[in-house]
Amino acid sequence: MRRARPLLRVGLGTGVSVLFIALLLRRVDLSTVGSAIADVEVAWLLAAAPVYALALWARAERWRLVLRPALRISSRDATALVVIGYTANNLLPARAGEVVRAVLLQRRTGAARLTVLGTIVVERVLDGLVLALFLPLPLLLGGRNDVLDALAVIGGLGFLALAGAIVLLGTHPALMRRLIDRALGLTPARLRLPLRAWSESFLAGLSLVRGRRAWAAVTAMTALSWLLEAATYWLVGLAFGLELAPWLYLGVAGAANLAIAAPSTAGGIGPFEYFARTVLVVFGAGLATATAYALVLHALLIIPTTLAGLVLLWREQIGLGALRRQAEGDAAPADPHVGGQLASVLPPREHSG
Repeated sequence: MRRARPLLRVGLGTGVSVLFIALLLRRVDLSTVGSAIADVEVAWLLAAAPVYALALWARAERWRLVLRPALRISSRDATALVVIGYTANNLLPARAGEVVRAVLLQRRTGAARLTVLGTIVVERVLDGLVLALFLPLPLLLGGRNDVLDALAVIGGLGFLALAGAIVLLGTHPALMRRLIDRALGLTPARLRLPLRAWSESFLAGLSLVRGRRAWAAVTAMTALSWLLEAATYWLVGLAFGLELAPWLYLGVAGAANLAIAAPSTAGGIGPFEYFARTVLVVFGAGLATATAYALVLHALLIIPTTLAGLVLLWREQIGLGALRRQAEGDAAPADPHVGGQLASVLPPREHSG
């Protein structure tokens, strides 16, 4: 059964990619797309690459801020782990890079893997909130599309609910513990202890960010990272001669990245291109040019990052396949001292009676 799960994930991801690539290429003159790519101004692409690198650095710094109450890592290590995580996301289905990043930090520091995953979930929720704000802005000011409207509503409500749950955990951890204990009471007795340990480790990561200053700093770094990525999209637009206002690329960033929030395709290939193009077409770009733009943009985001991540893995003498197998293994905290240190951000369990 466990062997069938990776095949199922690969099959699901491949099916989603094929579906959206078919939608992307439907009713498009491929020769015109090829001509648009051939005519691209490479200088603008060269300018876009370092801006995207800055966006990745900003995400690494944000992760350091999230981890800081319990664990301090260098900027260099955080950036390397984020790049390797993106590489795994680009090559493996179901956003396996998030687990790979947790596995690598566990190997380096002994930190509980589920606790690290909790910090990454905080990052993803903040990403979703910022993107859900980015997408409606151009739609309200410049154009409407039923598919994009639905994506904005679903993404906004979904990530708002997740953010509310994380805030509730940070402000009322004892209440969350009682709710979890009630849920665990419904499970078989032999599973309760390991499930409680795993849940507490995961919740410790979710609740590391506390206080207005901490949340303001993490949210500001999240916004900065996505503004830098949107600037990357704008520079790629200039490479294609698209005469669109820079702020419209906030909508491109919001739509393309909200569309790949669900863990399915490796690298988000298919959904990313389709929704990026949809935004451009809504605001007047030609279908062929917008298609070429989406293909080149995604290649610019994926290829250099993936190559850099593979080099980093090679320097660490770690294979991506070995990391994947370890990520699919037991996720229990490995080191009781470090795991306990991270989990200690939650208050002690209340005893009754």
